[in-house]
Formats: sequence, structure tokens, C-alpha cells
Amino acid sequence: MPLAEPPPRDSRFGSPLKLSKVHWVKPELIVEVTYLTWTEDNLLRQVSYQSQREDKPARQVVRLVPHPPRRR
Repeated sequence: MPLAEPPPRDSRFGSPLKLSKVHWVKPELIVEVTYLTWTEDNLLRQVSYQSQREDKPARQVVRLVPHPPRRR
């Protein structure tokens, strides 16, 4: 498993996750998407495909974390 922590076993999409039935894959394609927001359970909301990216390897793709608002 390539994750530091296993994914949650409960799912809002139906039956509970069974790790024995999970198949890990290596990323082969990189795409750019736009989205409205991240949900509390780390899913993207209102995702829209923009294009395929060929300018960077998959290992360089990371989740962008917004900066906290500055205090005045």
C-alpha cells in the first residue's frame, strides 16, 4: 500500500471498503482538473477535466494546500 495511513473503511458511496479487494495502480496519465472544493473526507467536489499534462512526471504532482488567511 503506497499510503502512510490506510483509507477509511466506511464509505458514503455504498458498502464499506474491503482492503483485500483494493487494487493499487501506478499513475500513467496526468490530467489537469478544476474543482469547487475539497470535502471533509478529502474528496473533490464539482470536478471538471481540463486537459492531459505531459510536462511533469507523476511523482512531481502533489495536492495543493491553500495558505491560511493572513491576520491583520
